[in-house]
Amino acid sequence: MRFRAKISEGVHIRRFDTIVSAIAKIAKTCVMRLTPDKIYLVMSEMGSIVGGPAVWGEMDQESLFNEYNMEGVSTEHNQIFVEFSPDTLHKNLTTLKSPSATALKMKLTKKGGAPNLTFEVTLSNRQIVHDIPVQVIPRRRWSDYETPVLPPINISLALPDVKRLRLVLDKYRTLGSVVTVTAEKEGILSLKVESDDVTVTGHIKDLCAPLFKDNSRNPWRPDKDSEMDTASVRVDIKRLFTFLSAEAIMPERVLLNLADDAVLHLLLISQELVLQIYLPRTNK
Repeated sequence: MRFRAKISEGVHIRRFDTIVSAIAKIAKTCVMRLTPDKIYLVMSEMGSIVGGPAVWGEMDQESLFNEYNMEGVSTEHNQIFVEFSPDTLHKNLTTLKSPSATALKMKLTKKGGAPNLTFEVTLSNRQIVHDIPVQVIPRRRWSDYETPVLPPINISLALPDVKRLRLVLDKYRTLGSVVTVTAEKEGILSLKVESDDVTVTGHIKDLCAPLFKDNSRNPWRPDKDSEMDTASVRVDIKRLFTFLSAEAIMPERVLLNLADDAVLHLLLISQELVLQIYLPRTNK
């Protein structure tokens, strides 16, 4: 197995840092799946859909890297899966924020018999090397990180302001552990929290159904046959609040999809990264 990549444009180096910072906020561990064309960021947790990924990120390697070379475990299975700590990676790569960072090299190495992702950061006056411990995922476990399958989506709305939604949830966290998210076809999103003492409902109005262009940056399409006038799902409020931290990637589009009484699906789309978040209903 071999992997080596390079970013030689300052704007893309800082964009890579933004992505690392965002995933560090939403997951303790991340599996990076390397393929010849794309890099996948897969974050799983207990209680996610059928035990599968809770967060699924997808990057075209050409969107960030000036050089990109990899050889997988075999010609037939030309992929590499490595698990790492996003927080460790973020804390070590603080130099990426520096305006003097002119190049970033990534490579898979082995030091002391242990695998690492080695990052070489070139500044204007020096070079800094960071070795981040990783765990190589054996091929027998690759099926644990397959693309999640969504149930039919009943309502889809475009969210122009994720910060507003996160601000509302921040206030609701003190009132209860579960929020009922309801979307209406007319463009209304409602958030309701109930406790023994109080019931609070907030509304975000004048939302629109998303428009889709025929290109590969939209990995999901609505199903006309499954559309409903209203759909709701009860989800864990703290998990939803944490996942909304992913808006730090500064997406160009954010879509909220609901499968009635099943799953809340968030889709954050930027030029470099498509991030999908899956939050199943809770039985709390």
